[in-house]
Amino acid sequence: MEAPLTQPHRQAASDMIVSAEAVVSLKSLTKSYQDPKHPAVDDFSLSVKRGEILALLGPSGCGKTTLLRLIAGFEVPDQGQIVISGREVAGPKTWRQPEKRKIGFVFQDYALFPHLNVLQNVAFGLTNMPKKLRLERAKEVLDLVGLKIFSRRYPHQLSGGQQQRVALARALAPQPDVILLDEPFSNLDAALRGATRAEVRRILERTNTTTILVTHDQEEAMTFADRLVVMRSGKLEQTGPPEAVYLRPRTAFVANFLGSTNLIRGIGRGEVAETVLGRLPMTQQIEGSVLLSLRPEELLFAGPQGVPVSIISREFKGHDLTYTCQLLTDPEQLGQRFIVQTGPNCPVQVGDVTTLSSQGLAVPLEGSST
Repeated sequence: MEAPLTQPHRQAASDMIVSAEAVVSLKSLTKSYQDPKHPAVDDFSLSVKRGEILALLGPSGCGKTTLLRLIAGFEVPDQGQIVISGREVAGPKTWRQPEKRKIGFVFQDYALFPHLNVLQNVAFGLTNMPKKLRLERAKEVLDLVGLKIFSRRYPHQLSGGQQQRVALARALAPQPDVILLDEPFSNLDAALRGATRAEVRRILERTNTTTILVTHDQEEAMTFADRLVVMRSGKLEQTGPPEAVYLRPRTAFVANFLGSTNLIRGIGRGEVAETVLGRLPMTQQIEGSVLLSLRPEELLFAGPQGVPVSIISREFKGHDLTYTCQLLTDPEQLGQRFIVQTGPNCPVQVGDVTTLSSQGLAVPLEGSST
């Protein structure tokens, strides 16, 4: 575990109590490393409610891990404020050490002590309790995560998923106000990842634990979190429930990052847009030029009102097929390609010429006329 960053000029944390409506509240948080013109976290504000499971999602270098480290107290913000359970832990005149923030942290590599058994690992952070009570609490939490029978084993004697649950138990044992998860499932194989993710979420829901997860995996974020926070260049790009962010992306960046999409330019005429795919119904009324997002699963082949396309590629993925097709009409748009998602039994093959049409609503993206 990395030692927390300290600075002598920082004052000890004050006992000032602020609004406790949110368990975690970030206000205008900024952190730069080398180039102040391009901060890792840039004027970032966010609130996390009690019991909420939130995922910070974005490409490498977007600032999500830096943000997590700022909340944990492993980094000092250049400016802004961090409030946990109504108490300011970082601000212009406040600095609280990580161990005084009532935060649990689960690292990517779990950071279990190899020379301690499972029970000792879980009890390690309970320093303010008598030994007997420490062990009782550790056993209680191990029972919660379903590992009480493995309490005498050592980390190397456990599977990856079991080690992950030990790390979670250790984080839960001191009853923190919030738990921070840094890519906790990335070291698990694909077969184990989904089951472990579901089990961890069940435990967090059962304990009503406020949780912030950092991940670059879109599927993981959408299946695990109550709310997504999509980050880009240190800023909050969009936040909301997974379904809302996926189905109603605000920007082209979000639409492209959270799964595949087709970006189509058109002219808005109220509730429909004139495009190379014909008249597309939209999720809102727009007049004038518009950039639309249309998910691959919203397109289908051989529709009666479709436009002709040629199939360029076909990828079989077991549960579905992903096609790339090229538009064959409109000389100005010749060569425009679309991604289409179908069921696994679609008979269309590479080289076929068929028609393409939409069966869903197109989403106007930020910057479109109104």
